Formats: sequence, structure tokens, C-alpha cells
Amino acid sequence: GEISQVEQYYALDKARNLGEWIEAMKLQALPSINYIYADAQGNIAYVYNAQFPDRKKGPDWTSVLPGDDSSLIWRKYVPFDAVPKLVNPNAGYVFNANNTPFRATAANDNLKPENFPETLGIQTDMTNRALRIEETYGEDRSITTEEFRDYKFDLFYSRDSAMAHLIAELVAVDANGDEEMLEAQNILREWDRKTGVHNRGAALAILTAEPVISARIRGEASPDPVEKLRQAASRLMTHFGRLDPEWGEVNRFRRGIVDLPVDGAPDILRAIYAAREEDGTLTAHGGDTLIMFVEWDRNGKLSSQSVHPFGAATLDRSSPHYADQSPLFVGMRTKPVLFTREQLDGHIEESYRPGERG
Repeated sequence: GEISQVEQYYALDKARNLGEWIEAMKLQALPSINYIYADAQGNIAYVYNAQFPDRKKGPDWTSVLPGDDSSLIWRKYVPFDAVPKLVNPNAGYVFNANNTPFRATAANDNLKPENFPETLGIQTDMTNRALRIEETYGEDRSITTEEFRDYKFDLFYSRDSAMAHLIAELVAVDANGDEEMLEAQNILREWDRKTGVHNRGAALAILTAEPVISARIRGEASPDPVEKLRQAASRLMTHFGRLDPEWGEVNRFRRGIVDLPVDGAPDILRAIYAAREEDGTLTAHGGDTLIMFVEWDRNGKLSSQSVHPFGAATLDRSSPHYADQSPLFVGMRTKPVLFTREQLDGHIEESYRPGERG
């Protein structure tokens, strides 16, 4: 593995300004994670933090290349200066939701693909989360703290999303008089692409689309969407007695004694990925994990709110902190992050030095 990872984490943690942060990023020991920076002075930055092989120009690197041509063997990575990045764009915001770095801020400020060699193999796709960021944060010219939070917990699929395109494909299929198919198509047709717990179209749509879209993302052969619709309909009828149960009946957050309906779905800004259970429900296991809102006032004073659905004791079922944040998470609420000794006073459960405990 890359032994400099600890060094870069340390340098990032100790960076006191944008310049020092950039110097830490130049170590390039932590590739594959998108990085976004902000500070009390109002600086912002985004780095598409890949580690790109320095490939020979000319060959089609998207295809199979001959293994007996030593000129095709790359021996180093491109320098940090060549990595896609944005620093203080005029629009005043940057974002990433596992999407192309060529759409990371307002259109006029975005990086241009033609300024980067094709040998880098930079992704060009958009996720639903990225589309919804453009449609919420990107279209609001004056965002309050409350609006910022509301947009983070957005529950919609975009009209331009893979989900919306797949649903349009399904409702256009000839049902040949099949009553259940016609009913299913009508539910999908009327669905508003929202994933709130009381929504009655989300279950059928998501159970149908998730395996299809996931296969396409992985580059695998896509299962037949119509067959997946029939399977989803059968699953819902078997376990819920109807094709349109409320999404919260199906989509559950379970941890310890907590078993609650939860908003959100795959690739929603309120991201919920779940495992299918034998009783027809889903159990959330990923997506949104640590959520943190950080804000500086005009005097540079820092404040923060956070929530972690799996608690501060993620593996210790006996701990009172195994699931104590779960209801907060399900309710789209947060708790204050305590920084100073004064803020921590009265909240410290245990104090010890490493090596002294137990």
C-alpha cells in the first residue's frame, strides 16, 4: 500500500490555510477520494483527486492493447498540477456527488474537457445527486442556512436521471391487456419521483429500477426492465397486498432496537442504500453516513452540526451510543459538534489517555 497516506492525512489536518492544504494534496497519497475545501476567509476549492497514469499519447486506452509493446508501459503518474481542480470559482460554490469534474460549479466556471488529455480517462457521467445539486443549490441565488440543509435532504429524482428515463421506458411498453401490468404502469406514470416515507409510487419504482440501473453502472448486461417490474409487483403483492404501499412500510432503518421508516433511496441526495429482506422490506445499510454542516460567521467563528446514523460506537452493540443517533438521522436532524473545552463541559462521559483505559 501507499505508506505516505498517514503523512498526507497529518498534513491535511495541520493545514492552516488554502496554500498549506494544496501543498498537502500534492503528496498524492490518498487517490480516488474527491476533496472539497472551505475556510473562514471564504476560500473554496474542489480537487478531482485521481492518481492518473502518465500514458503514451496515440493508443486507444479504452480498448485492449498489445502486451508485447514496451512503449505502452507507463512508469509514473501525472503531477498534481495536471489533476482537474477548481479554486474560488466566481459562482461561489463547488460540489461533487461521484460525477464528472466537468460539472462541479456554475456552467460558466466549469472546467472544460478539451483542456485535459483523453489519456487521463476522466469520467463524464452525472449522478442523480449531482443533477439535483444543480437543480437546487445551483439554481438558488440566495441560499439561507435552512435552505442549505433542506437541499441536502432532497428526496427527488431529477427529470434527467437514469431513474426517470427508465420509468418513461416502462410506461411506454405495450401491456397487452395485462391488468396487473396496466396498474403498475399507471402507478409509475403518476409517481412524482419523490422518495418520502408516505409516497405510494416509490416502492414499485425503486424495486424495479435498482437492479437495472446498478447493472448498467457496473457495465454488466442489464436485466429486462419489464421482467424486473413484474418481479417487483409480485414482491409487493405478496408481502403488502398492494402495488403501492407507502415507501416507509418498505424502506426501514434498523439498528439495535430502532426500527423506523426512512425517507430516501439510492442516488438521492438523502442517500439510502438497502438490503432486501425475506419479509419484503428493505433495511438501510449505507448511503448517507457521517453528515456534517460547517459554517463560519462574519467574524470567522466556526459552528457545526452533525449526525452519524450508526453512532459513535459502530461495532459495540452494548454501548448506549450504538444507535442513539439513529432517530436523529431518520428525522433529518443533527446535533451540535462540540469543539472547545467550555463547550464540552458537562458532556464528557469518560476521560482517559490512550493506553490507560481498561
